[in-house]
Amino acid sequence: MKVHLRFGMHRDVKLIHDEKDRIDGLVVPAHILAHQSASTSVFVTSLAEKPYIIDPMTFVFQNAKEAHLNDVGGMRSSIEKLCGAYHDKLAERIMTLGPDGFMAPDVFSESDEFCEKVAGFQAEQVGKASAMSGASKYLKRYGTTQVTAPRAVIPPYFRFSSVGDEWYPLSLTCATLTRQMGGDIEVAPVICCATSALNDTDIKTIVGDYAEFGRVFLWIDGYVQTSVTSSNITRVRSLIKGLSAAGVESEALYGGYLLIMSFLDGMSALSHGILYTQHKSTDLVPGSGGAPERYYIPAIHEFRSLSQTDQIIHQHQELICDCPVCEEVLGGDPDKIILFGDDPDLLRRHFLHCRRREADGITTSSPEAEAKRLRQVFKKYHDSFRTLPNPDAFVSSSKMQGLEYLNEWADAFEGS
Repeated sequence: MKVHLRFGMHRDVKLIHDEKDRIDGLVVPAHILAHQSASTSVFVTSLAEKPYIIDPMTFVFQNAKEAHLNDVGGMRSSIEKLCGAYHDKLAERIMTLGPDGFMAPDVFSESDEFCEKVAGFQAEQVGKASAMSGASKYLKRYGTTQVTAPRAVIPPYFRFSSVGDEWYPLSLTCATLTRQMGGDIEVAPVICCATSALNDTDIKTIVGDYAEFGRVFLWIDGYVQTSVTSSNITRVRSLIKGLSAAGVESEALYGGYLLIMSFLDGMSALSHGILYTQHKSTDLVPGSGGAPERYYIPAIHEFRSLSQTDQIIHQHQELICDCPVCEEVLGGDPDKIILFGDDPDLLRRHFLHCRRREADGITTSSPEAEAKRLRQVFKKYHDSFRTLPNPDAFVSSSKMQGLEYLNEWADAFEGS
């Protein structure tokens, strides 16, 4: 299974270069490219061997006006630049909304022009920015000046709550219009919805509507793998299976190990950041802060704070990771976990190694094998994890206190 890294912070550029063998490609958020065009384009071009896509981030225009404002009431710079790239009067329309106002779908009634600009930004911006004054000297440092096109163009997309939601046909119209524009780059829409939209009838409609595309990206809004129920996992799996049966390749725009397991349903790739965005809600403001420093425990497929990881691996030394990073830093000694706090980049490198191993490992597994292993991990460690003092762990929900989520995953995959 392929792993695509979602670019988020320029401080990670060196680390990504050092660990590039752990990833298969890049996802570049459009608001970052619009706001920091030259430096972001240089980064993308410097990894010319890694295919990339630009996420157009058009869902942000569904958010309330206040989500687009900075601390002094003006429009956030990255959003303002994104508006300028997509629509001449988009920023003006946002600023004329009431304090809690939302944009309506009819704002995008001139879909042809909007789609053309969104597609054009993705196809052309990296090349334009790489040609900016000063960019060439940085490219030469990486030994490349060759600008490559994105592997796919993503049409404007919006979150929908059901296929009867007025945002659903707008997303579909944008996808169809973008495809009709032609061009040499594959057009791959985003299907963005909550699990509540995935009943049997709506899944059948979605699959039928998007069957003409060879590839789609899935964003299951707020799909938190440590709190999702087995019934909702089954809904998502049904969508992936339906798309696969229709000949449509699917990739997760955000995902963790739960969606890695959907390789077994026909999903070909997933993307995420380093230590963050294994799930995401459309309500969150882009760039609203990074994740806390935390350690990924491969056996439970989740993060824990360093203080809790310290307790866990002292009590269960068999859980000490054997990836190259941990072999070098820990050498089997749980007391050395403190060294990860001294150098947070070690946490990032460790995670990328673990994720590569997970993505490679799933290709030789099966739903039954995954369910069996998850239940074994739950049975062996749940009671211990549940009773550990947990003063500062990153807790997504009550199910994160122990390992109940592993049983939910197993329930959804067992016998299928």
